[in-house]
Amino acid sequence: MAKKNSTIFEIFLQGIGLYFTNIDRFLWYMLFPVFGQLAGFIMTIVILYLFNEYNTVILANFPVLRTPSYMNIALGVIFIPVIFVWVKALWDYMVAYAAVNSMTENMLKSERVYDFPAHTMMVERRWLSYIGLCILFAGLLLLSATVIFAGFVWVLMVYYAFIFQIFLFEPELSPADCFKRSSSYVRGNFKQTLTMIVLVGGLTYVILPQIILTFLTSVKAISSLKDIIQPYITEASLDWINMVLSAAGIPQLSPTQVALFLIQTVIIIIVIQLLLPLRVICMCLWYKNFHNDAGAMKKIDDRILERAGTHKNPKKKK
Repeated sequence: MAKKNSTIFEIFLQGIGLYFTNIDRFLWYMLFPVFGQLAGFIMTIVILYLFNEYNTVILANFPVLRTPSYMNIALGVIFIPVIFVWVKALWDYMVAYAAVNSMTENMLKSERVYDFPAHTMMVERRWLSYIGLCILFAGLLLLSATVIFAGFVWVLMVYYAFIFQIFLFEPELSPADCFKRSSSYVRGNFKQTLTMIVLVGGLTYVILPQIILTFLTSVKAISSLKDIIQPYITEASLDWINMVLSAAGIPQLSPTQVALFLIQTVIIIIVIQLLLPLRVICMCLWYKNFHNDAGAMKKIDDRILERAGTHKNPKKKK
């Protein structure tokens, strides 16, 4: 069990220890959610490339496809398995946000994680509520991408840091109430929660991805991958980008630079996604340390419980 009244740094180090003790299991668990999304993206690019490259041959052999409606149907049929793979991988990735919290509780008891389907089922059996929670979460992320609301939304994201933990450990609450309960927990503990987010974010979004990228560069893996995709990036395909860059007085891009940027970006994204369990574990430990504090529990707004239908007003004495 997470040590009560532990400091942020103690919880952070505990989370790192739990993750790397079970890193082989977590990497296997995240394999399809991460690479399934990548496979869906790559298959989409390949299909579009092949269709554009052999468009004349396809239409010559299948004249019926010259009719726009039949062409759209054919493309739809081709993309069905691609869409299925991508959606399934994305769903499994989002489920991991909550399921890893159950795994963390398991690790606090035995220091090992096992029976992944059982942990996943705890989330999937409430799939409708979980989709609602993910939609609200995605809406906040979209707002954070706008310049006007970015700062305000990122502050809100600190207050809503525990929504996935609350969804799993406090199942009586609705998706909207998960946000309210999280805000109640963080209120008065904003600095500590922000510190945990910065520590975990710095480690999993910057430090570890850069270490992996540096290692792959040193063993020439990046160069080899770059050489594979560079032939498919032509000067002509970069004309419109270079026109904009030239107008802004910025040096133009070459196919080599674009290929290198794409490979590095994809690798960084893959590493960041694979490290999702580490981020969830650390936040779960901080949630449990705070949630188990009796003083913190008193801060919960009773109105949240009333709206969730779990609060009972005491009977008036006659």
